[in-house]
Amino acid sequence: MNTKKLLGILCWLLAFAIPFRPSILDTEGVGNTLGLLSFLAMLVLVFLGYWLVDSSGPKASEGHGH
Repeated sequence: MNTKKLLGILCWLLAFAIPFRPSILDTEGVGNTLGLLSFLAMLVLVFLGYWLVDSSGPKASEGHGH
């Protein structure tokens, strides 16, 4: 397996290991900075993982006959 692909899968696992309770369920009050930070970390890790896995695949050729 490719190193980028492994790092991307690791980012996905880490993103879904972040506890969702502070970010989704505990919305009482304005000062929920823990929830905001965990939600932002989850979003960044999901998209970073997607970018790493997608960039590790083979590139499509431009001349496809059309």
